[in-house]
Amino acid sequence: MSDYNFLMESRLSSEQFQILNHLSRIAGSQGLNLYLVGGAVRDLTYGQQVIRDLDFAVEGNPQKILRLLQSPPRGTELAPPRIAHQQHQSQLNSTEITFANGVRAEIAMARHEIYSKPGRRPEITPAGIFEDLRRRDFSVNAMAVSVHPNSRGLLLDPTNGAADIERRELRALHSRSFQEDPSRLYRLLRLGMRLDFKPEERTRIWLDYALESRVWERLDPDQQGRELRAILQEDNPGRVLKRLAERGLLAGLDRKLGTARLPYDHFTRIRSVVQSIPGAEGFLLNFHCLTTKLGGTQRNRLAAKIISDRKTARVALGLEGAARKLARVLGSSKAALPSQTHTLLSNQPQPLLTFLRVNYRQTKIQARVKNFLFKYPLVRARMPRAELLTLGLEAGPKFEKIFHQLFLAQLDGKIKSHPQLLKEYCALAGIKEPAPKPVPAQPARPKSKPKTPKVK
Repeated sequence: MSDYNFLMESRLSSEQFQILNHLSRIAGSQGLNLYLVGGAVRDLTYGQQVIRDLDFAVEGNPQKILRLLQSPPRGTELAPPRIAHQQHQSQLNSTEITFANGVRAEIAMARHEIYSKPGRRPEITPAGIFEDLRRRDFSVNAMAVSVHPNSRGLLLDPTNGAADIERRELRALHSRSFQEDPSRLYRLLRLGMRLDFKPEERTRIWLDYALESRVWERLDPDQQGRELRAILQEDNPGRVLKRLAERGLLAGLDRKLGTARLPYDHFTRIRSVVQSIPGAEGFLLNFHCLTTKLGGTQRNRLAAKIISDRKTARVALGLEGAARKLARVLGSSKAALPSQTHTLLSNQPQPLLTFLRVNYRQTKIQARVKNFLFKYPLVRARMPRAELLTLGLEAGPKFEKIFHQLFLAQLDGKIKSHPQLLKEYCALAGIKEPAPKPVPAQPARPKSKPKTPKVK
């Protein structure tokens, strides 16, 4: 059996592991059982190197955790993670959170669902973790790992999802699965393509029946938006959208998209560029690509449907105009010096820089954005920060300002050697230059005695 404590520590990013530990401490302080569930556990078990999002289930009221999320329990020395955005779904008692460090997580009440009629929203009641796992879509997503301090790392797998992962199969948990929640057929196709998993035999029969019954026509706008958002967050959304269009299923997510001609090749270009930039995400660029052939009204409608955060939606809708203005300046003499390029691009959002790399092929623009993303950070990282701090000026705003001036001067080639860097730093900081180290005197060589001529 896998050691999930080791897997969580080694496979989660340092930021994700910090969030998990913080939530674990809060839940423990409130006497709540907290579990990592769903896709994260599936991917840890399968051996994925990158874990996308963290989903947590709580036996009890998750609001107790959310209220304390920004106030760490006593006795911890770690600063609480800052929340950048959160959205609460009152019906499910679930909250989606995006933290300032980029981690996305969901904290939800462990629940039981009762469907009074196929396709309608279920009746929700609180439940234990095993009931919560059994009401899920597929066995591979019905696994949980306890993060409670007293049982941390314990795997719960009531539907034997680990065996299905080993067989690389997606198995629905009951025959009514797709009828009750039609969004599951989109999830099956999307996950199957990402993981290269096939539907289990009975699941394939249930899926075919659901497709013949056109259950996908019963999706409500919220479900449509969630599935479209999940597709655009995929590594290869163009491939997924093309498969859905070929099977006539894209209209189930949006009627306008069902008749639109999507630029699938451009999705491939976005994917290639995003993979080349550390920390870049393609979601907003994928949204722009999805809606690029639609009118302004339809784009606004889809932004409200797909992107939950209004600020992020404004960034997505404004990408094209902002890129046009930025490219005009970036290609001019106003960005001729590397320091000018760096100053211009430093305050721009990451999606905008990625958008330029994807859509503006001019050599000058490509070179300047590429230098900013890859070359300039290396120049800054090689600067001797620790050595400069030993020369007399304490760390703080003044030091950072001088350090940045030196960095820009290096970019422009005004500083070309280490001694010149130290001299400029001392001049800007008002520090007397350190005296050159004395060269140790060489001991005098003993005078050699004159050779006595040999007498023959």
